[in-house]
Amino acid sequence: MSEVSDTARDTFQGQPAPTRATRRRKNKVWAVAFFNDGRRVVTSSHDKTLRILDVRQIGEMVGGPFKGHTDRVRSVAISPDDRRIASGGDDATVIIWDTESKQMVLNPLVKHTEKVNSVCFSPDGRRVASSSHDSTVVVWDAETGAVLATLDHRKTVHVWSVSFSPDRLKLASGSSDHTIRVWRTVNAECLLKINAGQWSVRSVVWSPDGNQLVSVTSNNTAKFWDSSSGEKIGQPCIGHTRWITCLATSSDNSVIATASDDSTVRLWCTKTHKQIGHILEHTKKVHFVAISPDAELLVTRSGADDGDLQLWSVRDIREHGKVEESTTDYEEVQARSYSLLLCLSIHHIFYVLTSAAVVRFGPVHRGSSENQELDLGPVLPDSTNLELDLGERFRMVRSS
Repeated sequence: MSEVSDTARDTFQGQPAPTRATRRRKNKVWAVAFFNDGRRVVTSSHDKTLRILDVRQIGEMVGGPFKGHTDRVRSVAISPDDRRIASGGDDATVIIWDTESKQMVLNPLVKHTEKVNSVCFSPDGRRVASSSHDSTVVVWDAETGAVLATLDHRKTVHVWSVSFSPDRLKLASGSSDHTIRVWRTVNAECLLKINAGQWSVRSVVWSPDGNQLVSVTSNNTAKFWDSSSGEKIGQPCIGHTRWITCLATSSDNSVIATASDDSTVRLWCTKTHKQIGHILEHTKKVHFVAISPDAELLVTRSGADDGDLQLWSVRDIREHGKVEESTTDYEEVQARSYSLLLCLSIHHIFYVLTSAAVVRFGPVHRGSSENQELDLGPVLPDSTNLELDLGERFRMVRSS
């Protein structure tokens, strides 16, 4: 038996955590979705194709490639009965595929004018929704391809994410204007607009009971919201040090998983919003994470130009090793997470500027006319040092 097969076997036998198996692909994988049988995943790639992989064989291809897109494929979703696959790409089209024949059910669906960032099926499988850089969400009939509704954000925004509610009557979208919108699917009415802060909403999902929304933003946090009132629930999930790029929730609503540009994937308790289990370290930025329907497996994708897929045992992550709960205030973590601090010496008084506040650290050496240097210590997570001289009294410093 090959080394890859041995690793796959160990993963399912629950070896010491976190158990990981890796499948390397030649082309960059943009998105991954589990089939409801939990044994297969479908991937979408930079090479304009989709493939079905067997997770028991660490990603051996068992279906595809599916060819039809004319540019990279950024998003993929699977129908509840596993018979259909939906994909959206940089060619601004949505394609619905037959799983068994690997052929397009319909001609590519054309309505968007810019790249498609996200696709999803309704819980009954009768509709597909897609979000795009063109400021819209389009709802399609999954059988005929007809446009059922267009949800227009009415200004120039990138709509990064779209998700059907469990009762299929609503859609949630997350966009670059820092908002989450909840829409009624039958008439495209915007029911709720949530201001998620000062950062782009990269991903939004519903809790399985439909009572909450979970979002991740470019300020490194995940937040929970009441889906009826839009009120924030509890504290954010804090720990990532760079953008969170993707979010997944377990079918039993016990955990969420977040993937980040800080090269980690983390699990969080949906009740306490605290990190649980091991931090899943990767060698490069992590662009996607998915949780199997039985909540037993995670699949992640990292890397800049390659197609590494990694498979993890959720049980092992949760059972082996504990992550110490942070007692750091949310505002403090937020301030530390910015990539640069600007230190100014003006009239012998030091300031630290962030996008949220100005903090005074002076006065320093009132009798001196020379620029003073303030040791900020390890305030930023970066391991690199950067010092940029902006002039006699202005200096930009990144501290390690």
